[in-house]
Amino acid sequence: MKIRLKVLYSALLAGSLVLGAAGCSQKDASDVNSTSPAQGDKASGLPAPGDFSKKLDLKLSGSFTRGKIEDGNWVQKKLEEKYNIKINNVKVDTFNKDQVQLMVASGDLPDTFAFTAQSLSALEFYENGLTRTVSKEMLKKYAPRYSKMLDENVPGWDMNLAPGKKDEYLTLVGYQGHTKNLIWAPTFRLDWLEKLGIKPPGDIKPIGTSGGLERIYFSDKAYTLEQTEEILKAFTQKDPDGNGKNDTYGMLPFNNAFTSWGSTLLGAYGVASGYNLEENGKLTAAEISDKYKEFLKMMARWNKEGLIDPEWTTIDVNKSWEKYKLGKAGYYPAQPAYVGMDAWTKGRAPANIVEKDPAVKLLVTAPEIGPNGQQGEGAFTPVNRLGDAFYISKKVTDEQLTRILQIFDYINFDDDSRWTLYGEVGTQSTWQGTPEKSEIKVKPEYPENEGNMGFWAYNFRSYDDKRASYQTSEATTKLKSDFFGKPDVLKKMEIRPFKWDLMNQTKYADLNKQYKGQLDTIVNEFRLKAIAGQIDIDKEWDKYVQNYLNSGGKEILAELEKAPKVADLLNKK
Repeated sequence: MKIRLKVLYSALLAGSLVLGAAGCSQKDASDVNSTSPAQGDKASGLPAPGDFSKKLDLKLSGSFTRGKIEDGNWVQKKLEEKYNIKINNVKVDTFNKDQVQLMVASGDLPDTFAFTAQSLSALEFYENGLTRTVSKEMLKKYAPRYSKMLDENVPGWDMNLAPGKKDEYLTLVGYQGHTKNLIWAPTFRLDWLEKLGIKPPGDIKPIGTSGGLERIYFSDKAYTLEQTEEILKAFTQKDPDGNGKNDTYGMLPFNNAFTSWGSTLLGAYGVASGYNLEENGKLTAAEISDKYKEFLKMMARWNKEGLIDPEWTTIDVNKSWEKYKLGKAGYYPAQPAYVGMDAWTKGRAPANIVEKDPAVKLLVTAPEIGPNGQQGEGAFTPVNRLGDAFYISKKVTDEQLTRILQIFDYINFDDDSRWTLYGEVGTQSTWQGTPEKSEIKVKPEYPENEGNMGFWAYNFRSYDDKRASYQTSEATTKLKSDFFGKPDVLKKMEIRPFKWDLMNQTKYADLNKQYKGQLDTIVNEFRLKAIAGQIDIDKEWDKYVQNYLNSGGKEILAELEKAPKVADLLNKK
């Protein structure tokens, strides 16, 4: 083990140098907010929940550690007092791959961490002696809210189990409640549609009454792909901006983030990028399926007919926001939060042009309907709403773990811990609309993250419905409740993989890590060349598929064959 760990450290360090350096209420019997000592666990020698009589030192970090934390910050002092601890802050940017790799290579990890710039898998962290497991018994006892979340999200207790151990977990997971809705939707320039005499697919209504929201309309109906194509032609060929020039385009994709701009268009063929499906009785990857091929041929045709801005191959998503604001494209993908104008989306297309031009109107619709009546997009998570990873360092003792779990359970799953994210509402932050029904925004005189206040400094990326609402405007909340987050809509339109190794029962994760880089390159290069018309899709398709399979795809698919069907996982009791 020591030899393997030294090799791992050396490899990570070399790589870094090359790169350039919803739960229980407060009244529950297991209430972790109580500060009065309770009877300890005599068998284990561990304190009972709520017994914080012994002061402990903890080195804490979370999902939002950016290296800007100040010692003695406001949140730190309150947590230290509440739990009788001394917090040692982590002053590393865990979004920075180089810094994370150096930290992992040194072996000097925080007691808790959830690196955004991930370097190792959960199993690799554990097998190299960097992290410890957490037992189900301890979770039930010291993290009752977290345990309740796993109870409610089958098969939560079967995820992240340590190999060869019973009811021991490699990591803790978060609930991604902010994704409990369709993520992407097509938007059209409604003012252009009106000028061209093109009717919406159904009844429309504004999603708000002021601030630009009164000019953004929504319909729960959808255009077919054929209708969308005719609209793009009109946007391109019929001078919708009325300047007498041939300078508008149907749509403006970008050369990265394909799952953003292509999500609903590909979904109209019943396919979700990055997932797998059963086709012709066989398991296949989305990107080598016949349905994906038909999608590429459609996009290539649109490009050849001039319906797509020709600069799309040279701009990324950020530059596309800037270009869309110039008002020369009529179709653009958007998240509900973008058109709901949530504070964190400011400057993003398509709402940015509404802010710029008071004459602009937008129409948001349901995802396009495909050739066989299919409609939807890839689900944000492949099976349930659980995701991400929160690690406990190997050096953490059981006694420290009891305190860590209670802090984790409180700051991530108790509504009363909102102050760890936004301070006291009314003092350090304000509601952006109706109290308890709108976004919370930190006042400009305070840092939004870390700094001398410590907001978000120790939290994990987990959002129950209530916590997700703190980042969601009233307009976006209404869009979700009216359509994008309705259970019947999600059941019909969320596209999930056919099979998935949720419980790490196969070698899929290892193979995916080994081959993902080269497979992504093969897929991305072929997609760009295919849509741009640089290759003949029909002539090159078999060669592309074989290249994909020979470059690790065949091994990955063979391993996924051993995994359970997603439908069975979702129906597991």
